[in-house]
Amino acid sequence: MRSLINMAIRALVRLLVTSLLISVTTSTRGAALDYGAPADAYYDLDDDGTGAYILPVSKLLGHVTGLGIDSRNRLVAFHRAGRIWDKKSFDDANLFNVSLGAIKNHTIYVIDPKSGKVLEEHGKDMFFMPHGLTVDHEDNVWVTDVALHQVLKLDHNFNVRMILGERFKPGDDMKHFCKPTDIAVAKNGHFFVADGYCNSRVMKFDQNGKLIATFGSPNSELIPEDGEFWIPHSLALIEDLNLICIADRENERIQCFSAGLAEGGRAIPPGIFITKAENIGRVYAIREKRHYLVGVTGSDGDGIEPQVFVMDMNTGKANTFVKGIENAHALEVSDDGTVYIAQTGPNQIVQLSLHD
Repeated sequence: MRSLINMAIRALVRLLVTSLLISVTTSTRGAALDYGAPADAYYDLDDDGTGAYILPVSKLLGHVTGLGIDSRNRLVAFHRAGRIWDKKSFDDANLFNVSLGAIKNHTIYVIDPKSGKVLEEHGKDMFFMPHGLTVDHEDNVWVTDVALHQVLKLDHNFNVRMILGERFKPGDDMKHFCKPTDIAVAKNGHFFVADGYCNSRVMKFDQNGKLIATFGSPNSELIPEDGEFWIPHSLALIEDLNLICIADRENERIQCFSAGLAEGGRAIPPGIFITKAENIGRVYAIREKRHYLVGVTGSDGDGIEPQVFVMDMNTGKANTFVKGIENAHALEVSDDGTVYIAQTGPNQIVQLSLHD
């Protein structure tokens, strides 16, 4: 009976979200994703043919692992300063080597996106291994720290307002995370956490941090099933489509599920699988703007070049935008269509230009 109900729900969602996403087949793996996305979705690139240039940030950056944009169009970057994630950072039980101590430098920069000048800096002696960052519609800054195994909500003055997870304690129950990677926040205050390197699940909370739902599981077979993850690394919430999309990094795909944001008679619970894009490389980061899903992939060891791609979620068409940005870890898209990509070596932020 439950399977029949789930099938009915999925059918209803597909009716509500017509021509939703993508079906990127195995034959596209390693090739440019070129499905004829509308030409007017792209800017006429004039930077040596790549359309990419380095944002000249005025202060030193470590590995840049998270990016957000606030309501004043300022770029917020989360970086690791001098901290490196290597074999000495964690033991086999995912416990952080606390003898390394907190990072002594500021790890959050607020940056003028035009000049690269660092306007504010925060986070000194606060974080141990920064990872994901997002800025919500009220300018709260949400971050994950994989060493702390925690999610933190900071207000616009960067004061801590909420902490989820137990400090330095990994776990797989409903009160713990294990190396959480990213956060996505809805306008009603509900938020999603990608959890993460160990647990391979997504957790949904209300505005007060109360757990609402959890979905996803690790791979059970060589070919993963829908709803299975191998490092859910990045999230993109598309509220008007009631979708939460997950960059399923090591499975080289994006999966989208019902977000459970609708209310009333047509309410659909969170975590119902809707659609996916497969065989597109190791997807490190995704963000959505005006029904364009922007993502970045990494090298996979088989000579596959990293690439930035744009997918039109209304038509199901996709296109490669830029290739060769190594070690990309996070991205953000501004309202004017500028794409910012964070790298973890070289430690920098790459900027691309798109049309509105």
